Amino acid sequence: MDIGVIGAGSLGLLYSYYLSKNYSITLYTNKVAQADSLNNNGLTIHRDNNQYHRNIHASAARKYNEQFLIVTVKQYQLKDIIEILKSTPAKIILFLQNGMGHLELLSEISHHQIILGISEHGALKMNETTVQHTGIGLTKLALFNNQTDIKSIQQIIEHQHPLFSIKLYPEWEKMLKEKLIVNATINPLTSLLRVKNGALINEPYFNKLFHELFLEVVHVLGESDVDELWLHVQKICENTAENISSMYKDLQQGNQTEIDSILGYLIDNAQNKDIPYIRFLYQAIKGIEE
Repeated sequence: MDIGVIGAGSLGLLYSYYLSKNYSITLYTNKVAQADSLNNNGLTIHRDNNQYHRNIHASAARKYNEQFLIVTVKQYQLKDIIEILKSTPAKIILFLQNGMGHLELLSEISHHQIILGISEHGALKMNETTVQHTGIGLTKLALFNNQTDIKSIQQIIEHQHPLFSIKLYPEWEKMLKEKLIVNATINPLTSLLRVKNGALINEPYFNKLFHELFLEVVHVLGESDVDELWLHVQKICENTAENISSMYKDLQQGNQTEIDSILGYLIDNAQNKDIPYIRFLYQAIKGIEE
């Protein structure tokens, strides 16, 4: 099976490396120089103080000919890709984005078989051809529309790398909401406070803010298992204590963040609920972006 990976950031490089063992990969980047470097030098991954190398094919042309596509770009970069996918023949497309703001775009490409996913891996792009696998996690998948043929997914799961686990879940909404709760609580706070993830549980004043924000997020999403979710969010924070959140990294590098698809989505769906922490953090991150 041929697989096209759209987006050559940290996740795109990571998924291209692990999937290239069993599949023919084309990694799509919008940079000609990056495509040339990948084709000439291959892709390198750093993991546990070791380096591993693999040759892959990269392209700066947006052809997307493969029957199975994995979209790893940030949510705010999706619109141009959606425009291309509108006119391509039906394919199986896996979307790996933070937040839930991208869901409204998917109705425009309903002729495709769509899978939604979340990645719990830690990845840091070191240069255009090198990625560091900073945390072993799980890729969670769920079918978005009923006509999706799961044979391809089952094949990928069957041949998964031992350090790159993939699991199919029955409900995409529950899966995305759990991830959104994590992103909405950890990412904006660490970005504004300029701290690693662990500070939110180790520093009492920060932990108080962390919990108040969490309560607002689950309130907007209408979640009832609050205690269980709070333990889950704290566990994620503990497991990634030495990590810098992706939003904090974006601000450090002067890049746009995914705040609109995370806190912006919650504000749009708040239905007049009182959410002062969410609104404050949204405006603060947008201001820092500017």
